[in-house]
Amino acid sequence: MTVKTVISAAKEFGVPERYAIMRRLAFLQPQIKHLEREIWGAQQRIERSSNPLTKALIASLINDQEKELRPLKLEATALLNHVNGKEARPVAGKITPEMIEQARQYPITSIIDFPKGKHRCCPFHKDSNPSMALYENHVHCFVCNRTWDSISATMELDGVTFREAVLALQT
Repeated sequence: MTVKTVISAAKEFGVPERYAIMRRLAFLQPQIKHLEREIWGAQQRIERSSNPLTKALIASLINDQEKELRPLKLEATALLNHVNGKEARPVAGKITPEMIEQARQYPITSIIDFPKGKHRCCPFHKDSNPSMALYENHVHCFVCNRTWDSISATMELDGVTFREAVLALQT
């Protein structure tokens, strides 16, 4: 959730903005602590283990947990900054989490056309049978075994960077 989402939910439910933000923080903090403890414990297991396979598996687990932790920490920081009046002013050319979310919500069917329903030939490889399926704002090719959202499809089709794709998909 973004700060704007929390504020709009507060208005929708008729509760004070600060109360809604504090409740969201109270929800996020135990999740953050749990993931931090899990990561710390996994790091301890890596140090104690002599088996390279075990170390690799635990390192993969740590990587997955860090990917899960990062957005939670960013959200908590943004909420705390808002409550404390330390809103980050938009920097020209900077990509914000709101911009990324807006780009992800951009209709994938505006990027990849699906003229015959929910299946089509994949535009990313030679394809004679419809192998790409349309889901809720993302597509999956069963031959490539890859999935694209609006941002990744724009990146691949137009050969642009993540930043350029996010900026291009702002409506």
